[in-house]
Amino acid sequence: MNGFKRICAVIMGMVLLVAGILKLMDPVGSGLVMEEYFKFLHIGFLRPAARILASVFALFESLLGAALIAGVWRKVIALVSGGLLIFFTLLTIVLYIAQPAMDCGCFGEAVHLNHAQTLLKNLILDALWCLAFIPIGKLGLPQRIKYVSFSLAAISLVLFLLFSALSIPLRDYTTFKPGTELDETPLSFYDANYEYADSLAMEGDVMVISAYDADKLEKEDTERIAAFAEQASANGFTVLYLVVSTPDEIAEKGLNPMLLTSTYFGDRKELMTLNRSNGGVTYISDGQIIRKWSFRSMPNDNVELTTLKSKDPMDVLLARQNRTRALFQGFTLYLFAVLLLL
Repeated sequence: MNGFKRICAVIMGMVLLVAGILKLMDPVGSGLVMEEYFKFLHIGFLRPAARILASVFALFESLLGAALIAGVWRKVIALVSGGLLIFFTLLTIVLYIAQPAMDCGCFGEAVHLNHAQTLLKNLILDALWCLAFIPIGKLGLPQRIKYVSFSLAAISLVLFLLFSALSIPLRDYTTFKPGTELDETPLSFYDANYEYADSLAMEGDVMVISAYDADKLEKEDTERIAAFAEQASANGFTVLYLVVSTPDEIAEKGLNPMLLTSTYFGDRKELMTLNRSNGGVTYISDGQIIRKWSFRSMPNDNVELTTLKSKDPMDVLLARQNRTRALFQGFTLYLFAVLLLL
C-alpha cells in the first residue's frame, strides 16, 4: 500500500516538476502569462512584477515537484501541495465558468490546454493527492540520502533559472520557433511612413534585431547593437532593427545612423514572441527562421558572421536544434535520475 502511495506522489511530482521546468526555461513568456492572470483577476497593479513573480512561482512549483519525487518532509509537502492544488482547482473552475480568451500557461509554450482540459488535469492531480496522502498520519519516512538528492536537484533548478534569465529559452516552443516559415506565420512590421514592410524579412539572409523595451537599453547597449548591425551588413546580411516605439519617438532619440536607416516598428507581444531577449537577434533565411541569440550572446566578430554566412542555413538550423534538444533532455533526465535513483 505504501508503494502505491509513493507511486501516486511521484506521478504528481513529475507533473509539477516538468511544468515548473518549462516555465523556468522561459521567464519572459511566463511573465506574459502572469500578466494575463493579473488582468483577469483585476489586479493589474502587479503587472510590473509579473516576470519576477512568475519565475518565483515556477521555481516553487518545480521544487515542490522535486520534493514529492524524492519523498522528503512528507507531511509538510503533503500539506503544501494540497493547498496549492486546492488553489489551482478553484482558479480553474472560475476560468472554466468565465471562459476568458487566455491560455492557462500550465506547461509554458510547450503544451496549450483549454480551460476544460486544465480543470480535468487539476482534478486528476487532486485524486492522486488523495491516494498519496490520505491518511496523512501514515506517510512513512524517507531515506536520508533523499535529502541529498533533493538538495542537488534544488541547486540545479536555481542554476537553470539563472541561466534562463540571462539567455533565451533552451527550447523554443513559440509560434516563431526556429524552422518557422514566415509565409505561414507572418511577422508584421512597418516603416516610418506607417507602410508595412514585412517583405523585407522574406528574401535573402536577414538579421532581425528586436527590442521590445528599447527604452530600457543603455547607451552602450545601443552602441553594441549598432556595431553588430554594421558587421552583419558588411558580411552580406540585411539588417532590420524592430522596436515598439513610434517613428516620432525614435527620431527624437538620435539613434546611430546604422540603426536609424534599418529601424522598423512592430507589436510588443509579437517582438517578445520572436525573440525573448530585449535586443535579441534572429537569423532568417529566405523567410525561414534559422537561429536566435540573446543580447548577451549575439555574434560579436566578423569571423563568426563570415562562418555563419558560408554555411547552409538548414545545417545551422539542424545543428542548433540537435544541440539544444540534447541539452534540455540531458538536464531533465539528470534531474529525474538524481531524484529517483540516488
